Amino acid sequence: MNKVFRAVFLYLVASLLLAAFLYDDFPRLLRAALGTTIHSLNLMIGAGYYVAPVLVAVLLAFGWRRMAARTAPLIFVTLASVLLPIGFSFMKNAIPEIVPYYADPALASFDRWLHLGQDPWRLLHDWIDSPTMGRVVDAVYLNAWALPAFAFPIVVVATETDEARMTRYVWLFFISWFVVGNLLALAGSSVGPVYYDRLVGGERFAALAGALGAGGMGESAMGAIQERLWARYEGGGVDLGLGISAFPSMHVAVAFITALYLSERAKWIAPLGFAFFAAILLLSVYSGYHYAIDGYASVAVVLGLNAVLKRRAERRQGATILRSVAASQLLHSAR
Repeated sequence: MNKVFRAVFLYLVASLLLAAFLYDDFPRLLRAALGTTIHSLNLMIGAGYYVAPVLVAVLLAFGWRRMAARTAPLIFVTLASVLLPIGFSFMKNAIPEIVPYYADPALASFDRWLHLGQDPWRLLHDWIDSPTMGRVVDAVYLNAWALPAFAFPIVVVATETDEARMTRYVWLFFISWFVVGNLLALAGSSVGPVYYDRLVGGERFAALAGALGAGGMGESAMGAIQERLWARYEGGGVDLGLGISAFPSMHVAVAFITALYLSERAKWIAPLGFAFFAAILLLSVYSGYHYAIDGYASVAVVLGLNAVLKRRAERRQGATILRSVAASQLLHSAR
């Protein structure tokens, strides 16, 4: 896990250098980053009271020797999990500075074509007609998603019994933030349906605002965040965590990684993982944050990255076995 930490640390340094190049008020941003890091560490320390019983249960289940061997990896992956959101925030905020938002018309048209001439958000709002959906979005898309988004690699390192699977999923998690959340987001620079008309003009998604209001999004925390994001974009500059990027969906990527991992770890819990993934995918479209294609692309990329990492792990394991066999044969011939 020290390699993961080093990779994330270099990612953070690169994001800071990019911000220093792009923004005149970099010292303020750096202070904000330090404050956010300290706040995150304080939250983790404060959560220790609630996490302690879980750690005791893990200790009893796996034995103190195994958990002692995991101490260093846990420290490295925890530090990486704290630093990742800081670097990601800088990178995400930089997207429109490097590639101005351009892809929304193409994404919206393809989304409608793919769903047989209907906008996916409209299909969902016709299917789910409830004034309390704003609270559902807050509970699931905002709060429940935050747990795997920040703690997934820590939980995997603390509880996984298969070393190869642990390494693969930790790397998959961190690499996905960079590939899905930065590289592809830069290539497909876009704002999403909820901001489409404000960016492009016209009334292509005018009905979406009314549908979101009827669903209670106006009184929800997510609704407030949507307005704050656009206000920051119009006002210029940058604030940590207030970047807009639609394609692909990092929310869906994290949820799908969680579902994949749970399905490999224990088949009985797989339905729960995929139900969580489905909820995040649907709510990403319902809320207007994303086109459906944003989520589909995230799933495809995660599957591809997982396949590549799995093949590399299998080749490495095969090479290790071959070396062991060769060494055994050499020893036998020497006798």
